[in-house]
Amino acid sequence: MKALVTLILMILVFMPATILAEYTITGEVTDEAGQPLPGATILVSETGQGTTTDLEGAFRLSLNQGEWTLVINYIGQQSRQLLVSIPGQSGEHFEVRLPDDIVAIDEILVTGSVFERITRYQPTQTYNALELQQRNTTSMGTLLDGESGVAMRSMGNAPARPVVRGMDGERIQVLQNGMNMGDISSTAHDHGVTMDPMAVDRVDIVRGPAGLIYGSSALGGLINIHTDDIPSNWSAGYSGHLSGEGQTGMNALAGGGRVTYGSGNLGVTLRGNLRNTGNMKTPAGEIPDTDLQSVHLGSGFAWKTAHSHSGASIQYSDQQYGIPEDPSDPDEQIELTMQRLAIQGVHHRRFNHDFWEAAEARITYNDYRHDEMEYEYVDGELVDEDLELSVDQRYFQANILFQHGSGGWLESGTAGLNVDYREMAVGGDESLSPDARGFTVAGFLVEEFRLPRNWSVQSGFRLEWNRTEALPNEDFPDAGEIRNQGIWAGAAGISGPVFANLESGIQVSRAHRTPSIEELFADAIHLAAGRYEIGDPDLANEIGYGVDWFANYRSDRRDIHLALFINSISDYISLRPTGETDPDRGLPVMEYFGTDALLFGGEFSVEQRILESFTVTAKADYIRGSERTDGNSEPLPYMPPMRFTGGVSYDTGFWWAGVSVRHVLSQERTAQEELATDGYTLTNINAGMRLGRQQIHTVTLGVDNLFDVTWRDHLSRIEQRDIPMMGRNIRISYRYTF
Repeated sequence: MKALVTLILMILVFMPATILAEYTITGEVTDEAGQPLPGATILVSETGQGTTTDLEGAFRLSLNQGEWTLVINYIGQQSRQLLVSIPGQSGEHFEVRLPDDIVAIDEILVTGSVFERITRYQPTQTYNALELQQRNTTSMGTLLDGESGVAMRSMGNAPARPVVRGMDGERIQVLQNGMNMGDISSTAHDHGVTMDPMAVDRVDIVRGPAGLIYGSSALGGLINIHTDDIPSNWSAGYSGHLSGEGQTGMNALAGGGRVTYGSGNLGVTLRGNLRNTGNMKTPAGEIPDTDLQSVHLGSGFAWKTAHSHSGASIQYSDQQYGIPEDPSDPDEQIELTMQRLAIQGVHHRRFNHDFWEAAEARITYNDYRHDEMEYEYVDGELVDEDLELSVDQRYFQANILFQHGSGGWLESGTAGLNVDYREMAVGGDESLSPDARGFTVAGFLVEEFRLPRNWSVQSGFRLEWNRTEALPNEDFPDAGEIRNQGIWAGAAGISGPVFANLESGIQVSRAHRTPSIEELFADAIHLAAGRYEIGDPDLANEIGYGVDWFANYRSDRRDIHLALFINSISDYISLRPTGETDPDRGLPVMEYFGTDALLFGGEFSVEQRILESFTVTAKADYIRGSERTDGNSEPLPYMPPMRFTGGVSYDTGFWWAGVSVRHVLSQERTAQEELATDGYTLTNINAGMRLGRQQIHTVTLGVDNLFDVTWRDHLSRIEQRDIPMMGRNIRISYRYTF
């Protein structure tokens, strides 16, 4: 801790005083017709600092004294560069128009900016590479935990997965480059997302009608993990980055990088990441079997012509991590391994047409292997090892999308077709379910309509037919059930300016989710999850109806966001204890069942810029979930408690520092046999610097849980064993961009 304080003081003392003086410029980014481009990126090439435009195409940027090059990008438009001299041009308002781009074309419907262009109902939360570095962590769940409406389901750091507005599993979708990842992270809390945050270039959180492009079940929204394995833009020669990080709270080391080579119309890229993490340290001591080792590799190429952009990539992930068992029984160890091979391809074609703008075809194939091993020791010697559960899954998905432009009241839209095929083989000493295969074909349409006074209507509709077939295996020799069904989902919203600086909107939606194979047919011990699971083949489909309202206020120095939501779900599938225990292992017996459910809550955030570089933030979120059966209202399990977060930050563009405090209330409204959790307060601090212009060095230093508080996350699935979460954790990371 003394070393940390000393380093921060050295940064403050030796940083040149001239960089403390900051100036502000503003601007607006539009297309050639003068239409605003929301989500356009403005990057300061010398520092890597940047911002994005709001829903009206406006931006605000703070700069120090000097000469700066601003690079403005928007998908489907030509990039522009602005040379800005500070302080001479401070206070100026820049109007930037980006012509249509017939060469440099990014993936359609993947980035936050394109989502906003299709449906501006609610701004997408987007995190770029620099923000991800400042959050350096071990999994996608811990990465996003604490964002408004986003919590994490965890069983240690490795298998943590995001939970959005109290919804878990298949009620939210986690995608990679807009395609299904083909893993099984949504099926149980001991399964993790097979992607390391260090391998990620950007993360988008999306709600609204555009989510219907990717499935009918994601009432809570979707999270898109973007890796630039199929290059979207490149310059001549070599570019890329190298990164490294370390953390004391789990004795973690990680490193990796990406190199991209561009030559004319061809771009080729190669990336690799390694992570080695020890056991999690808490104020109560070290938690055994919470380690993680992983390797992530990726390579791809892209080729672009005057009217097209095509490419392919191949990715490989290998993860191995422990599952924390009862600390009083060190003679048993459970370890999970996952391997995923993913191949993706894309072809994008622009049309010279007054209405139809472009078409895109995407394809992915995933070969996924998941093993759950049990090791038994006597006096420290390994005496037995068993493969308790194995899952081999192959997943194929193909999409074709057509995007059109404006015409009359019609602003923009996308129509498309999706086909996917999945087959799964289940084995091991405790085969959890039968083998299975499934086939889905779906069509979807997402449209935006202009209304007077800059209001707009967004709508989406998805029609889907799927077939799920249970297949016999050694433990389920009589399996053979087939479910064929047609389902539909839809959403519609309206949004626009109420008056100057205030925008509001409301959306209604319908989601439809079919039960998984585990929910239907499970009948075995799931050792890594710590329970015996029993499925119900008579489960009905979940049908959810949601209403979501938001208001955004934006001024030069203040941003305020308020959102309220309510979701009513019939035949909501959940697990409940039967009151029995498995005689072989003594594990609780849990059964899947369907009930009606109601979830409601809201999120609030405010950001106040007091000085040019000094910002104060505050946010809160609340979720309440209830099971509604036979006229009674009982708590749904694992609902996040109410949270409040406040923080201050100072960012000059060359260096930054900040502190945040999160206060979480106790959660005493619990389901049957679910333990309550106490409230807690966590304090985090961070600081960093960016050095260089053409070649940028970024160093980040942070301390999580500064005061080493003993706390337990209510969504932690190991809370029944009275295991707390991580204590004080010092993080340091370095990134070299060239």
